[in-house]
Amino acid sequence: MRVRADEMDQLRKALPRPRPKLLALAVAVTTLLVVFYNQLLTLEWTSELHRAFLTSRHIHNYSVVLRPRSCETRGPITLLLAIKSHSLHLDRREAIRNTWAKEQLLEGRAVRRVFLLGLPEGGPGPLDALVRDESRRHGDILQWAFQESFFNVTLKELLFWRWFQAECSGSALYVLKGDDDVFVDVRRVLGFLGRRRDPGEPLYVGRVFIHTYPVRTWWNKYYIPPSLFSGAYPPYMGGGGYLMSRETVHLLLGASAAVPLFPIDDAYVGMCAKLANVSARHHPGFMPFEFASSRHPCAYWGALVLHRLKPDEQYLLWAFYRTRGRTCPEALPGPSSADA
Repeated sequence: MRVRADEMDQLRKALPRPRPKLLALAVAVTTLLVVFYNQLLTLEWTSELHRAFLTSRHIHNYSVVLRPRSCETRGPITLLLAIKSHSLHLDRREAIRNTWAKEQLLEGRAVRRVFLLGLPEGGPGPLDALVRDESRRHGDILQWAFQESFFNVTLKELLFWRWFQAECSGSALYVLKGDDDVFVDVRRVLGFLGRRRDPGEPLYVGRVFIHTYPVRTWWNKYYIPPSLFSGAYPPYMGGGGYLMSRETVHLLLGASAAVPLFPIDDAYVGMCAKLANVSARHHPGFMPFEFASSRHPCAYWGALVLHRLKPDEQYLLWAFYRTRGRTCPEALPGPSSADA
């Protein structure tokens, strides 16, 4: 069917015509919103947490409140599991002790553990007595006299390096640093370490992040003011779990004297590693993806470190690995000689 020219003119007249004033107003409002949003992103804003950090970042000397037995002389230690925790997380620590972080000898290689804590917020209270009792029973709590906070996690890194250098470097060869919501396949980690040609060489391996920048959205907990850091972060490991040799700890501690404390602990370790000329190496077995209980347990078989597990999920995955893990296909890349 053909449409005559006069009908086309009528159709055009019937269509709503753009209103130049409304169009100009919409463009102006959109432009203002974009400018305002960009201003928000670059706004120099500091929270009370930032201000507290900047006030105390130069203080590095905190006394040890509770001291572990992890590195007392019991022969050489192949792997020290150093887990960053919080005084409140008693259930997480107990689940880790009862599953993958047992202190044991595996084929003649000693595995020890230590939990890294600060003091709970709010001052002394009933929680202190619970943590002291936990320390007496297990001997694996290393607690310092600074208050827990999101930004004070960096202090745990620095103070752990000092403690390790003073009390563990003569016995422990390697350290696995992790959070208290990770699951570690210790046998696979030891298998990876067993293929290393020179245990004395620096090692800094895990899930590496490169070309990442500070978060500039002020409502994000990872927000960093532009005046505190500019440019891209150096390569660093995801703090959920990564491996270091004792030589690496020694080098990081030495570099820390020239690197001011930084609120984001993972990035701070990367800064010290860069200054110490320690290469950050990626391994696909470290936190290949976040744990989700909706996936079948075999989906994780082959990973060295998994992240984001609740205490009950630690028990369930551990039980599955012990009874039915060998029935799983090697779905995830395990350690190879090329990685060692």
